[in-house]
Amino acid sequence: MQRITILVGCLTLSPMLFACGDSGGDSAEASDTATTDPTAGGEEECDSEISESIEVDTRWACDHTLSGIVAVKGGVTLTIEPGVTIKGTTGSALVIGKGSQLMAEGTAEKPIVFTSSQPDGSRGRGDWGGVVLLGQAPNNLQTGTGAAEGLDANDPDYQYGGSDASSSCGSLKYVRVEFAGFELTKDNELNGITFYSCGSGTKVDYVQAHMGADDGIEAFGGNWSGKHIVVTGALDDSFDADQGYTGSLQYMFLHQDPATGNYGLEWSDQKDNLDAIPRTKPIVSNVTFIGTGTSDPLVMTKSGAIKLKEGTAAGIHNSIFAYSYNAAVELTEAATEAVADKGEIAITDNIFFKNSVADDGASPYLTSDGSAWDLKGFIEDPANRNQIDVDPKLGSYTWGSANIVPAAGSPALGNGRGVQGLETTDYIGAVKDATGDWTKGWTNFIAK
Repeated sequence: MQRITILVGCLTLSPMLFACGDSGGDSAEASDTATTDPTAGGEEECDSEISESIEVDTRWACDHTLSGIVAVKGGVTLTIEPGVTIKGTTGSALVIGKGSQLMAEGTAEKPIVFTSSQPDGSRGRGDWGGVVLLGQAPNNLQTGTGAAEGLDANDPDYQYGGSDASSSCGSLKYVRVEFAGFELTKDNELNGITFYSCGSGTKVDYVQAHMGADDGIEAFGGNWSGKHIVVTGALDDSFDADQGYTGSLQYMFLHQDPATGNYGLEWSDQKDNLDAIPRTKPIVSNVTFIGTGTSDPLVMTKSGAIKLKEGTAAGIHNSIFAYSYNAAVELTEAATEAVADKGEIAITDNIFFKNSVADDGASPYLTSDGSAWDLKGFIEDPANRNQIDVDPKLGSYTWGSANIVPAAGSPALGNGRGVQGLETTDYIGAVKDATGDWTKGWTNFIAK
């Protein structure tokens, strides 16, 4: 078992991160003694099994394994150093309780990885739970608060919601969460990463959710924003938002496993009140979505690119949606139609290509049964500048080794437009060229 000292942290970092003891030692030398308690001697036992709640500020500078639900409680901070791998056993999860924070900031060369404890080649969806963050920002539940799915609803650390829109659940940068989604209770699988009412102080940049057994990333309320997000192989939705989530996301690569998957984007207001306020309204720009319709022979799936329902609002811009098995866009319920009629749904400057492959493109749009609302006219209105059945000329749509860089002469180049509050780009899709392909180097596309 490897042991390292972290005395250097005592000298250079805020005392809030460590309560350091008297033990000496050079930070470049291994110590003969170690403890998992960062307050006792300032040393960390590497490759240890973590099974207890964390109730003091803690830093992990080397690898560990989670056993059971490991909760960060009491308003403390868990900090994880670049290059650390955290493995999860069956039934485990990392839960950042309400008022606490996860500071996990890796680098492109040293990403922080949350993965299965199973050996390489034997990993699969649902091997462990995933990462859950519970915050204090507003949502649109009737009481303004809720409890995380599958966890103890009576534990205040597992509740979420409040009035602090600027609050923070922490910072995730160059982080991968893989093979998650363990079912805690019946029909309550954890997502790769779940954000419950996380506020605008939360930082999310260069994050991948890979091969999850439920959604890749889900936002229940809150208003955190993020950039450079990859979701690959989610069994359900790639990015799901509801309960009044109002953040913005830019530069996203969503790739479905050709054998399974639901929606790339599935957004709803609130199932018990389709006009609940704040109304769910994510704003996304520069998304590249590849659905399940790339397999040969074709496999029947539930794959769709966009699903807007239950009164949600939306902004979807400068994005590529290709190869959904079913409709490219679904917009259901009269409440959602009414939101669109009020101008609160904008779908502009996108490229739609090879969608509805199940019937060779005959059903690219879907509304509620019996609805006469003109979704086709809404999407294809010339004022929206959407390009329909136009090849974006991406390098490859192959599962596990896609090349999402548009070729020279692609209609994705030169046709991007500015979106208020986001970075202005002159291109459509997640990346512009090979030099700027931010999806390479820190991600994982291996399916086991």
